[in-house]
Amino acid sequence: MRSRYVALGTVLLALAGCGGTGPGDLPPAPSASLVTPPPSTATPITPATTPATTPAPASPKAPSPAARSRLGIDASYHQGDIDWAQVAEAGIEFAYLKATEGTGFTDPRFAEHRTAATRTGIDVAGYHYFQLCSDGRAQAEHFLSVLGAAEPAIPPALDLELAGSCSTPPPAEDLLAQVRTFLDTVDRTTGTRTVVYLYPEFEERYGFADDLAEHPQWVRRLGDRPPRRAWQIWQYDDAGTVPGINGGVDLNRTGGNSRTPRDVPPS
Repeated sequence: MRSRYVALGTVLLALAGCGGTGPGDLPPAPSASLVTPPPSTATPITPATTPATTPAPASPKAPSPAARSRLGIDASYHQGDIDWAQVAEAGIEFAYLKATEGTGFTDPRFAEHRTAATRTGIDVAGYHYFQLCSDGRAQAEHFLSVLGAAEPAIPPALDLELAGSCSTPPPAEDLLAQVRTFLDTVDRTTGTRTVVYLYPEFEERYGFADDLAEHPQWVRRLGDRPPRRAWQIWQYDDAGTVPGINGGVDLNRTGGNSRTPRDVPPS
């Protein structure tokens, strides 16, 4: 999610954003998708229902997927116009769309993209880019106001990164308290466990993965090897090619070695 953020009311660059060496892989199964992710031995959120199309690599980095893997993207207004019918035909089954940042910014294309993607059968949820020096409850309330009352097909997500926030972030203890307030507020309202995305530099500085282990983890590790730590969503490419989208887009897949969001009830 890197390079798709706003700060102090100005739209800047920052979006959806962990590393390590993963467990051994099963031999890759044939893919019927136009977008192909790395292999994995993990159990995905739900079985894949990828349309039968002629295989074609989406990105030079992306090997064939394991059976029953779900493919997804994360995107924001930076992707511009998206032909969601083509995206769905390419085998994309879920999409995380930037909804909000801080306490006042709303992605201008979130509602449009969510409606269009949902119509094609893609599971959609919003994600929030957390401002490190801003009140967690106020950010949660802003996020929830933009999501609206509609029940999400997949749990919403929180994006934690260093870029685009205050020049002097708070101490770890104070920041963790604000992040927990955000997550508790969103979880209670949506009835889910919010997915947590920790950009590698953020996790290296704060080490929140263990503190937030009760939430499904969305881990960034570019390339073929799955992340070493527990993950439910793996971001394996930040410049993938997907029919219907001009330019590069973040590619993700579900699975991992942690329980799925729907298996973990909110407290």
